[in-house]
Amino acid sequence: MDMKKWTVVVSLMSASVLAACSNGGDEGTNGASEAADGEPRQLLIWANDDDEEHVAALAAGFTEETGIEVEVVPFAMDEQEQSISLDGPSGRGPDLFYQPGVGNLALTGLVQPMEVDEEILAQYSEGSTEALSYQGELYGLPAVVETLAMYYNQDVIPEAPETMEELEAIAADMTDPSNDQFGFLYPATDFYFSFPFMAGYGAYIFAEEEGVYDQTDVGLANDGAIQAGEMFQRWYENGYLMVGVNNDIAQGLFTDGNVAAIINGPWALRELEESLGDSLATAPLPQLDNGEYPRTFLGTKGWMLSEYSDYPEEATQLAIHLTSEESLAEFYRATGEMPANSALLESEEFQNDPLLTGFATQLERAEPFIPLPALSAVWDPMADALEFISTGENVEEALEESVEMIETDISQFYTE
Repeated sequence: MDMKKWTVVVSLMSASVLAACSNGGDEGTNGASEAADGEPRQLLIWANDDDEEHVAALAAGFTEETGIEVEVVPFAMDEQEQSISLDGPSGRGPDLFYQPGVGNLALTGLVQPMEVDEEILAQYSEGSTEALSYQGELYGLPAVVETLAMYYNQDVIPEAPETMEELEAIAADMTDPSNDQFGFLYPATDFYFSFPFMAGYGAYIFAEEEGVYDQTDVGLANDGAIQAGEMFQRWYENGYLMVGVNNDIAQGLFTDGNVAAIINGPWALRELEESLGDSLATAPLPQLDNGEYPRTFLGTKGWMLSEYSDYPEEATQLAIHLTSEESLAEFYRATGEMPANSALLESEEFQNDPLLTGFATQLERAEPFIPLPALSAVWDPMADALEFISTGENVEEALEESVEMIETDISQFYTE
């Protein structure tokens, strides 16, 4: 989606010069302008590029309250970690940046702990602050919680499939690849999207017992993982899924009415609603043939405090403002993303939104991301395995090879 690139900021180059001449103002090492009393004149934050406009509107309220200007720079989330490792030490990094987890950021020293009153922390949804903590330290404040669900077009199928058997029946009836028609689509080579089915059959990333994870025990080539992989491969062989499909392709065909159902997150809600209107509905992922349900990831995205911020106290106050109940309510109305705030999640506005019923049910079947840096070793090898499966390679061999890569990576880079 093309987004209008605009930044809420007063340009401080000329302001800093005037301040320096008139009252001895100074420059912070990360480009923030400092007043004579040591208070920052400006904070810099990196917002996910699709959210820039909405974040900027919220940040303007912080400026009104404090007099501290906020520069909001659009920055893709998946590019922030590498960039801050370069820009932070050189003085060009942000005070806050937006990320879906903290493990690897803490391990590499890119974030610093936040000091936030317990009264404020109690307002966030269950588990969300823990998702942005590492080894007992809080490094960010949660803004949204998210998981996957099924979107379906009621003009194509009046009711959502409740079981995988029903979903496959829809696919068998509708699929006509020569005319770009499909019963369902999703980016099956993306581990984030396919792991829920694997988990429903008994696969696991790291073995866990009473909240303690064993990263040396990887369960992504066990019998459950193989069973799910064979199901994926059958979908490709039957033409139900296209090789190489991504979210953009799936969503485009869905909004054109060529696909009955897709799997996606709440971040796509408002755009899909604009395209399909009252025809759009949501549902949890269908029940598997073993009686279990797919177990999606429960994600928490929030504002992380950069290790390189010269103004951690003021940046923390900005993070509190951006994640207040009022701010998250505005962000939800603008984006459809579910707020990480208990009062909002329990409010009538949220509970009565028919487009969120599917997500509300799926949230009960979701599991938090594993809070270990070693999780980073999983994504690429599993994407490779799913790619091989999509092209007809042996499922068991593809999964076993990927697990070997994961175990090697963990032993080399994630063992203390």
